[in-house]
Amino acid sequence: LIANREDNNYTEDVLNHFTWPTYYHLSPIRQDIVNWYPFKEGAEVLEIGCGLGAITEVLCEKCEKVTAVEMSKRRATATLLRCRQKENLEIIVGNLNDIRFEKTFDYITLIGVLEYQGSYTDGSNPYEDFLTKIKGLLKPDGKLIVAIENKFGLKYWCGAREDHTGLPFDGINQYKIGNKGVRTFSREELKNLLINSGFENTYFYYPLPDYKFPLYIYSENHLPKDTKGWAPYYVPNGSTLIADETKLYEEIIKNNVFEFFANSFLVECSVDSKELGEIELAILHSNREEQYRVGTIISKKKEVQCIPLNFASKGHLLQVYDNSLKMVGKGLNIVPLKFQGNKLEVSFMDCPSMEGLILDAYKAKETKKIEELFDTLLTQIEKGGDIETETKKNILYELEIDKEESGISYGKILKIGYVDMIPRNCFVKDGLLFWFDQEWKLENVPSKYILYRAIRLLYEEHIWIDEVFKMEELIRKYNMEACVESFYKLELMFINTVIDKNTILAKNWFGKKEIQELQ
Repeated sequence: LIANREDNNYTEDVLNHFTWPTYYHLSPIRQDIVNWYPFKEGAEVLEIGCGLGAITEVLCEKCEKVTAVEMSKRRATATLLRCRQKENLEIIVGNLNDIRFEKTFDYITLIGVLEYQGSYTDGSNPYEDFLTKIKGLLKPDGKLIVAIENKFGLKYWCGAREDHTGLPFDGINQYKIGNKGVRTFSREELKNLLINSGFENTYFYYPLPDYKFPLYIYSENHLPKDTKGWAPYYVPNGSTLIADETKLYEEIIKNNVFEFFANSFLVECSVDSKELGEIELAILHSNREEQYRVGTIISKKKEVQCIPLNFASKGHLLQVYDNSLKMVGKGLNIVPLKFQGNKLEVSFMDCPSMEGLILDAYKAKETKKIEELFDTLLTQIEKGGDIETETKKNILYELEIDKEESGISYGKILKIGYVDMIPRNCFVKDGLLFWFDQEWKLENVPSKYILYRAIRLLYEEHIWIDEVFKMEELIRKYNMEACVESFYKLELMFINTVIDKNTILAKNWFGKKEIQELQ
């Protein structure tokens, strides 16, 4: 598959040849473990264990020179094919312990490699010996980047089989049954191992759902406050499943033990440099179609940047910028932003979001306040797009979701509707609303569709609010009862345009039935 696709966009291949290895090696989401990382300009990188080149490809795009080491010649060949357009890559086939280098590196990556050193490094303390050797390959201010599962990861307590041995609870039980040459570590064990190996400075990141397919990269200075926006891609075997991981995380976050139970770690380490943890949070969207894959990163200086995750998605950031400027032209306030190079720089605002205010109203059971906030939202939505005088110019008719003769009243039709005008994308400061992250717009769209979308997303992500104020009551308040079916169909069409199908399939990769139904 790699040999036959020079553009490296494997979505179709994953769909047509769907297996766990195919998805694991070819999904663009896997690259996001480093796609956000701020490598310094002109960096030389040593990648240990490049596998089939998923991460190698990103390193070649971000760094001056990449040296990749891989024990399998077959895998190394796949990496060479995958990076056939790159001229800054050298691949060495062999065990790192047997290789002598004549230079040192700015960065060394160990992505899913450290845990195997019980099998590939001789000695009574193979993990420490391996890290000590690596330390000698770094420049004085160089950094080691380690990604590895947490042996106490929540998914294992919920019954997911251990990633390396295939046995439930194997890591929790100190690998008494499984492969003796494989080990993962707790947070404290990993930190102590790194320190004992000479890496005195560490900074921990926490990829969710894990480092293999990260959608969020949290950090020790920016821990999650909820579980919205991500869900496990793996499904534990029914015979071992004992709990719902996502719901348990909510309790773990509340009780301040998230770092102990995080599914995996990404650790930035150094011998001398204390300049670690430049980025505190990364939100990544490689689960979308190629042209829409972008990310948002927040630095410790509270600088916010929207970044392209590939060459094709740079145009999408320009669209976000253009949408924001046009909203200003309609009299709406936006969070200040500018386009700099290939990045969209957005001002950091330390104030509550509209979503936060709405949820506070739900917690206080202030029904009138909830209605006022949604009224304000609808007013802003309609202010952002000129009202179309001809209601027959309705996107629902154009897309054949409904017919005009059905007689359903969809209310005001906007010539342009910004569909990301949802409460989470709005800050409130001094009584004024400031919009951000306005990625999408539709022509000739009912204003109430955008309101419906905002309501539905809020109720899906915060199920408890339905006990305070039924979603049906809000739908009724805005006379949308007859519109809901059409709005839902439009929402599905919108999602299917944006989201990459193989990401959806990843949650059901065990059976062909789900694949056939989706296709």
